[in-house]
Amino acid sequence: MKKLFFILILIGSFSIANAQFLNFGIKGGINYNANGDLIVNGNFNNPIDSNEETGFHVGVISEIKLPFWMYIRPELIYTHTESSYSENGENAKLKKDLIEAPILFGFRILRIGRFFFGPSFQYAISTDLNSSSLDNIKNISSDDFTVAGQVGIGLNFGRFGADIRYEVGLSDSDAIFTANVDDIINEVNVDTSQQQFILSFYYKFNKKPKK
Repeated sequence: MKKLFFILILIGSFSIANAQFLNFGIKGGINYNANGDLIVNGNFNNPIDSNEETGFHVGVISEIKLPFWMYIRPELIYTHTESSYSENGENAKLKKDLIEAPILFGFRILRIGRFFFGPSFQYAISTDLNSSSLDNIKNISSDDFTVAGQVGIGLNFGRFGADIRYEVGLSDSDAIFTANVDDIINEVNVDTSQQQFILSFYYKFNKKPKK
């Protein structure tokens, strides 16, 4: 059901964009990301904090102009994020690959500036955990569909532009793994709701609708 809901969102967003778009383009950039705590064997009194790591994203954008310098921007983005965990000389890294569909509402400011905000609907393609001290790590379960909120500012220079935004998870999300330590099976729980700063650069083709 969640997968179907996500697919319907994508189809609906880009059907609207294709019908009324004023601008269409491509984008890419980097993500500075952190996930939540890592818990081993239910030891919630001793969580391991996440350290920020750098990821990347690429995708397509469409921009629908509205009256009074407003606009709606549906996007379809592939995102790769990483978070690391360190304790007592032992290291672990969480890697996630996502398909994201932000639907942003914005305001143009003095022609070159913009402010925007909105939800981002996300579907996790893969969620992997690697560790220097854990063997045979297996992903038992994970929350694939999540919703985040984004807010940001940007600049336009003709067909080129850039923006920086902050994203925070709005829905609870975690992943459960099992791993061997000295032939003993351990359960590892990771809070996968992410917080990240996103720097993007984009190019718009400026295609006009037919009259």
